[in-house]
Amino acid sequence: MLALIGAGLLLLTMIPTYILRRRRGAALLLAATVSAALGFGMALVPMDRTFVLWGREFAVGGVTTVFGRSIIVGPLAQTALTFLFLIGAALFMLAWPLESGELYAPVGLGVLGLLAAALVVRPLVYAMLILELAVALSVLLLRGGVGGARYLTFCVLALPGPLVAHWLLDMYALTPDQVGLLHTASLLIGLSFALMLGLLPFHPWVPALARRESPLAVALIFSAVGGTVWFLLLDYLQTYPWLDQSPYWSTALTVLGVGTAVVGGLLGTTRRGWGALLGYAVMVDTGMLVLTLGRGEALGLELERAMMLTRTWGVLTMAAGLSAIGLRQGAGESEGSPWGAVAATAGLLSLAGFPPTVGFVSRWGLYRLLFQEHPLMVAALLLASVGPVVGLLRMLPASLKSGMPARRAMTLTDLWLALASLSAVGLGLFPQFLIYR
Repeated sequence: MLALIGAGLLLLTMIPTYILRRRRGAALLLAATVSAALGFGMALVPMDRTFVLWGREFAVGGVTTVFGRSIIVGPLAQTALTFLFLIGAALFMLAWPLESGELYAPVGLGVLGLLAAALVVRPLVYAMLILELAVALSVLLLRGGVGGARYLTFCVLALPGPLVAHWLLDMYALTPDQVGLLHTASLLIGLSFALMLGLLPFHPWVPALARRESPLAVALIFSAVGGTVWFLLLDYLQTYPWLDQSPYWSTALTVLGVGTAVVGGLLGTTRRGWGALLGYAVMVDTGMLVLTLGRGEALGLELERAMMLTRTWGVLTMAAGLSAIGLRQGAGESEGSPWGAVAATAGLLSLAGFPPTVGFVSRWGLYRLLFQEHPLMVAALLLASVGPVVGLLRMLPASLKSGMPARRAMTLTDLWLALASLSAVGLGLFPQFLIYR
């Protein structure tokens, strides 16, 4: 029930933040406060605690029925909601000095509220419908260019798969001897998630979105929306265990994961601007996540969660840096604070899994998991991770040269960027403060 209240509170907070949209600082501070309070509440309040509302007793977690639909908050949903709310708080705080758009707070709250509802409503087909509403709302933060159009197109194309699969599963319940219905449903569900995650060959929207749109709007999509997609995929695997029991499941995930990572690494060596570099680094990291999911072991799932957390930190840090150095469409030049280039570099190195950044911690766990059985695959993944670093080395000299201003006092923007950059390294040195046990 707490999850439903949280989602409703986020949606209601859209109203005052919209009224305060011309006072961006107040709107973003309100949005960050509400989101952070919900995140810490979801993490700290016991799920078996009950409370009385309108004369009825509700449990914080468990199962609640609203309008004929089940609201379920289990351990996975609790982790996902905590992850989502705290990401929102971090994005709103970063947007305070770095994002000039007046609608970031109200639209961001609306997206987070819909994503929270998608994480807890069941059946899963309704979760996918609400997720599509969140995707459509997130497009309002974009500039309306090619990247946003591709992103929305691929996500819309992903919607029919779960709807048809839900119908096929209902048919299978009536005729359990028709095993082919399960195979078709598996294919449709897998195709839908491949479209939404930007896997090979459906990856063109990822670099296009990162190259042409506002960095913090892209960070919201890559971290909050993308994280919700991953958690819903894990929910599908828990709800329908026959999905990963298919003999082709592990092979398909291995091929897609390695292919996406290698293609992202190769494209990352090109010099197409900081934004494109963010997109290619996300492709490499997405390939690693898919490969980890294909392991299908308890250790693999724990590693998946750790990689999602470290990926988010890298995306937020790099997006903050790109906002600070004045990213423009297709440009690789920078201006303003030198901490922008520092934060962009720290975030990219984390996404590439370069030591001693936070991204290296979970990436090293994946390499150790794979090395004994697939040493050549590990070598290919290491080379793929080097690709964005090569692109960084090609971009960095010009960025540092053009972005070095005269000596001046540290501003609030510099402070946020310095904290994000140092945290990306500090959490890599002391990962016990971040990794779930």
